[in-house]
Amino acid sequence: MRYASVAEVKNRLSTYLAQARRRKEPIVVTHYGRPYALIQPLTERDLESLGWQQLGETRLREAWEGEDDALYDYL
Repeated sequence: MRYASVAEVKNRLSTYLAQARRRKEPIVVTHYGRPYALIQPLTERDLESLGWQQLGETRLREAWEGEDDALYDYL
């Protein structure tokens, strides 16, 4: 597992993304020396298993909660 600071990643994002995919290895992004974010290579199968669609629907329902709008009924 590699570590890189926010500043490094900001300046060379494409390089870090390519490295993560090529090496199939996550990169921990640090901020002031502490873990801050994770660059993780993903496949479409990974996204399906994570349930992103359900998460999106849940977030939309929460955003429209209490609103009297036809869009909310559509969901």
